[in-house]
Amino acid sequence: MKEFNFENPADREEFMDYKEKEPEKAQEVIDQERKKAEAYALLHQYDKISLEYALATITDPNKRFVQYPESLRLLGELDGKSVFDIGCANGTFTKMIKSAGASEVVGFEPSENELEKARSAEKESPQGIDYVSAYCEIPSDKKFDVVSAIMVIPAVNQEQMEEIFNKASDLLVGGGKFVALTLNHDFKRFGEIVNNRKFSKRADGRIDIDFYNEKGEVYMSIIDTDFSQEEVEKALKDSGFGEIKWESLRVVTAGIEELGTEFWDKYEEDCPYVGLVACKK
Repeated sequence: MKEFNFENPADREEFMDYKEKEPEKAQEVIDQERKKAEAYALLHQYDKISLEYALATITDPNKRFVQYPESLRLLGELDGKSVFDIGCANGTFTKMIKSAGASEVVGFEPSENELEKARSAEKESPQGIDYVSAYCEIPSDKKFDVVSAIMVIPAVNQEQMEEIFNKASDLLVGGGKFVALTLNHDFKRFGEIVNNRKFSKRADGRIDIDFYNEKGEVYMSIIDTDFSQEEVEKALKDSGFGEIKWESLRVVTAGIEELGTEFWDKYEEDCPYVGLVACKK
């Protein structure tokens, strides 16, 4: 496929001529550029809500009482193990991994804004965590015991998901473990507020998620991709993973004690999120 740099005026003019001569091929170029734009928008949407997301990482009940503790449960015993945390954002969960006993932790985050926050926090209160913005910053012969990707899969498209799984497989030792949290494709309560979130299906198959504060006001909105378990499993197996296990998530006791049973009503029976553990062959 012929490539054009659409930021270059000369390339834009060349493309208009190309479109007249080769309309079908030109449409392929347009479709490819549209996919790139959608992928970029998905991956970098958190840059626009950086402050809101930073607040959510330490105050959001789903993160505090479900996503973080359940991710640590799925990671298992970490004493003496090396962990690569994909999509670490500002490093909130990455620091929890280190505190859980991991001997070596590296956080990967493509957003320079979030990465700077993670590095600043590490500088202020050192834990021995390294942060990188590109996979190429990791030595080619470096291997990890565990790779985590907590709520990363919904933030990417199919191609990016496959890349994440390929990179995770490359970075893991034989028999190493990949742990992820993602959207539960079997979730049913769309269009209603589930504790402090509302999930709505879009025409393009993605999911709009509105986050509500204690006043019942929307303070943050994101768009996630709702992959089926079959799509995820195929991509994992194609990347060299063997056994794949899906894990239902639970609310920890502290969450029920702090917010009450009504807040978590039907949460575990119809949880918006699900965990998975895959082992590299």
